[in-house]
Amino acid sequence: MSRALSGVRVLVLTAAVALSLLPFYWMALVALSAGDDQITLGNPWILNRPPYLGNFGDLLNSPEFARWMVNTLLVTVGTVLVALAASLTAAYAISQLGRRSARTLVTVLLATYAFPQTVLALPLLVMVSRLHVADTVWALLLAYPGLVIPFGTWALWRLLSREPVRELLDQARIEGAHGLDMLLRIVLPLARPALAALAIFGVAVVFNDYLYLYVLVTGDQATTVMGAAQSTTVDVENPGFRFAAMLLGAGPIALLCAWFVERYARELA
Repeated sequence: MSRALSGVRVLVLTAAVALSLLPFYWMALVALSAGDDQITLGNPWILNRPPYLGNFGDLLNSPEFARWMVNTLLVTVGTVLVALAASLTAAYAISQLGRRSARTLVTVLLATYAFPQTVLALPLLVMVSRLHVADTVWALLLAYPGLVIPFGTWALWRLLSREPVRELLDQARIEGAHGLDMLLRIVLPLARPALAALAIFGVAVVFNDYLYLYVLVTGDQATTVMGAAQSTTVDVENPGFRFAAMLLGAGPIALLCAWFVERYARELA
């Protein structure tokens, strides 16, 4: 019975992994095909001709690609730094409240995830328009941290609310630590593993978003590598180019998350 159960578990896990990798497999097939060959020729689930690298060449030789990469770096680093700083300070402040008040406040923060992005996109567009930062990197830097801070605050609050951590903080106060000194010298070292996990979460949020990118940034000047599929300098009807851009955008982040997934889950447990 146990052997049969183990076999079922292996089959279920294998199916889950296969389904998870299927989108990347399809992106790779189309990215390595010329034009629309993968859709119009033969079996769509295998390469019908030798691999074609021209799609990646067109992308890398595109004059806008370097700017997209710089924008991606700026948006990603800025989002992670702002989100981690805000989450840590908010979690520390909430942890100083009573348990009931802290739990209520954190619950309200998490409730923001109940609102779909499509509902929040229009208010964000109005806000960035009034601030005159629409179609700039600043628009994304205003939007993306809001997708990370509620969850980050909750995760760090849980860490700081654990009894051993609370006892350590109380002992530090007795010995004279307070305010910013407490935050930088005690809370920050304790939270480093969780902050590293949240940084991965923040990076994944940036690379997985399409809605805010397309609503807040309509031109090529401030778009990120995930907006490479919108390029107007090459044939946008070429699915190979589009999927090559998506593969370069999502592939490295998927590998990074897969590499750190065990630690990520452990630190946020």
